[in-house]
Amino acid sequence: MNGHVSVKTVYGRDRKTGKKVMPLRKSLGLQGHQPMSPNLEDYLCYLAVRTTSFKSAEEVARKSGIPADDSQIQGLVQRIGERASARTDERVSAAFDRRASKEISREAESELKGERFSMVLMLDGTMLRSRGGDWGMKPAEASGERVVWHELKAGLVIHMPELEDGKRRELRKWYVAWDGGPEIIGRRLYAEALRRGLEQAQRVYVIADGAVWIWKLFEEHFPGSVGELDYYHASEHLWELAHTLHKNEEDAKNWVVPLLKNLKYRGGEELFSVLEGLLKTAAEKKMSAEQQKVLNREVAYFRSHESRLDYPQAKRLGIPLGSGSMESACSQLQGRFKRTGQFWSRAGERNLLALEIASRNNDWNELWAQSA
Repeated sequence: MNGHVSVKTVYGRDRKTGKKVMPLRKSLGLQGHQPMSPNLEDYLCYLAVRTTSFKSAEEVARKSGIPADDSQIQGLVQRIGERASARTDERVSAAFDRRASKEISREAESELKGERFSMVLMLDGTMLRSRGGDWGMKPAEASGERVVWHELKAGLVIHMPELEDGKRRELRKWYVAWDGGPEIIGRRLYAEALRRGLEQAQRVYVIADGAVWIWKLFEEHFPGSVGELDYYHASEHLWELAHTLHKNEEDAKNWVVPLLKNLKYRGGEELFSVLEGLLKTAAEKKMSAEQQKVLNREVAYFRSHESRLDYPQAKRLGIPLGSGSMESACSQLQGRFKRTGQFWSRAGERNLLALEIASRNNDWNELWAQSA
């Protein structure tokens, strides 16, 4: 049944403070002129995160008998999203405070209860669009910066339990994200890893593509971790070199497939032997300037990641060879933030993103803990 419900209640003035009070509003967690209970705020924000748009959230809410409109839900998301962002900033600050970080580590140790596990860390970026300075400019044919593309940087913290039979299962994942520069995402990833047992992990592995900014962050925040170049990105680089050296597809395949097999099961030793041999015989083989350019670039690429090509060791330990989980997470975020017709303001994007991450990391209930 839909409709309004009237509730009679008492109210008056607090003798100690002199302020007007209404006990029922206080028991419901309503502050000031707040029109919604915390439970209703929780429900509408959750709809905004789990559905494809604010309009979809409105439709589901109305189907449930709640007459909320999309603008009301959007405004609520901005307010609670700012709360979620502030909570994330508090955690990051605490992680980089010497005394507070020790307490975070102790809490993680208490929650883990002696569990043996390895930790896998991943970082990547994906493109989102937001409203530019000339958003809404008329007429339509007038030139202007209506849309701006920017990179959303995201990271994963993954628990891989170490079991007696040597197998790994029941992976747990936690997420971080930021739509600005690399410094903040690095701090967020470290803070999330610390609260999830960074100092208790038996081993810490880093898996990512070849982006320079990613490996700089890992060297800064996770010294001593074991780095691994995403195998599938390594494969792409070798395939590009194969197609540059061999114009015939079958010749390219015959050259690169054995190399990839050896790379996966034996490591990079044979790969470097082949690449160094190509460099020495480039003149004899009469390589074109373009072929030599690509060869030099790919040799430099693999040299910079020489210590991150131990795929046989990763396979023995059950560590993923690629960052597919990270790419999947980026695709999921794109599914919510880059749908047809969606053009975010940066503030709107960040606030909804903060709620998205809180939901994924099971931090959702904290957002209403004080008012519930």
